[in-house]
Parts: sequence; C-alpha cells; structure tokens
Amino acid sequence: MSVTQPVRSPRRRAPRNSLNADRILDAAIRLLDCHGAEAFTMRALAQQLGVGTMAVYSHFRGKDEISDAVAQRLLDTIELPPAGSGDPRAELREVCLGVYRLFSEHPSALQLLTLRPMRGDDAISVIDRMLGLLCEAGLSRTEAARAHVALMQYTVGSALWNTRRARALCDDGVRDRVRAKIDALPSDRYPSLVSLAPELMRVQENGAAQYERGLDAMVEGLLGGR
Repeated sequence: MSVTQPVRSPRRRAPRNSLNADRILDAAIRLLDCHGAEAFTMRALAQQLGVGTMAVYSHFRGKDEISDAVAQRLLDTIELPPAGSGDPRAELREVCLGVYRLFSEHPSALQLLTLRPMRGDDAISVIDRMLGLLCEAGLSRTEAARAHVALMQYTVGSALWNTRRARALCDDGVRDRVRAKIDALPSDRYPSLVSLAPELMRVQENGAAQYERGLDAMVEGLLGGR
C-alpha cells in the first residue's frame, strides 16, 4: 500500500539578481526584532529572503559581519540634536530619548550591542555628545563620566524593562491575572504595595511617559542648580 506524501508548498524565491546588502540587512532586522538574537542564523535569514544560504555569503562573510552591519544601521537612526542651542539640558534629554527610542523599537539592537564589541562611529558620536553636554552643563570630568554612565544605564535598562513587560502582557488574560494576584495580597504583610497598587499599575501602563519623567528627575538631580 502506497503512502501519499504531503504536498509541500514551494519556497518563494527572490527574483534573480535582486539580492543586495540592503535587502539582507532589512531582513536581518525583521528577523531579529521578531524572534530575537537566539533565532538569528544564516539559514533562517536565507529562508526569510527566499534564497540559498550561499547567496547571503556572497554579500557578507558571516553572521558576525551582518550583526555588526545591523547594529551600525540601527545606530544610524539616532538623530543627534543640532549642537550649539545654548541649552545643554534640553540637548542631553533629546540624545537620551533617541537612544531609548532605538532600543524600544528595536530590542535586537540592545542584544547585538551587548554581545558584540562596539564598532560603529555613530555609537561613539552619541557618547561624545553626551560627555560634551555634561561638561558644558558644568560637571567636572569625573562627574561627567559618572553622569554619562548613570544616564545610559537608566536609559538602556528602562527600554529593556518596558519592551519585556509589554511582550509579557501581550498574552490574553495576563493583565487580569496580575491584578488579581495583587488584589489577593494580605494588606497587613504588604501594606504599601496593596495601598498603592492602583497608582502603580496606572503609571506602568505608559512606559515611555514614565521613562521621560524619570529622565527629567535624573537630569535635574545630576546637574542640580548648574
């Protein structure tokens, strides 16, 4: 007795000679943003492009080179404010917001930049601008260095927190289960959490707005009355 094999739909292949570096990087960013760095392989990238794996190798030497190019392209999207506005606090805020938006919109960028050494001029430009603005605002050399690290830690950490929280709450019923768990907490053991639960849930609904509020507080605290 013969067994009927399932019919496989043919893989849609890219038109001949249509593959180029830009198309590869576009596909790599989509793959990374949708599935994360763990799922990023040359084979998966080739499948998304509808080409053989060797076709990708004809443009890039391997995954590491593509990762570096993707990180550089994403860093290119950070728009530094025009210099010389006379308001270093406002410029510093805009730089931090640009970094936050990048990591919020493209969580894969954070993974790539932490897994691979920094290689692009644009990342260096961001660091240089932030340090210059902090010195312009009146901080000493050491204070400027410490403030830069603190702002980057807060910015990157906030982007990571908010993107992961948003993904976790995407599943049906998760928000209701979280609320129910908090409502069930004994108030005698967790008095502050139970009392402030409504406010806590409300401010966490808009991660970007909460980041900006915290950023303003940090800048004010770091620069003080300067």
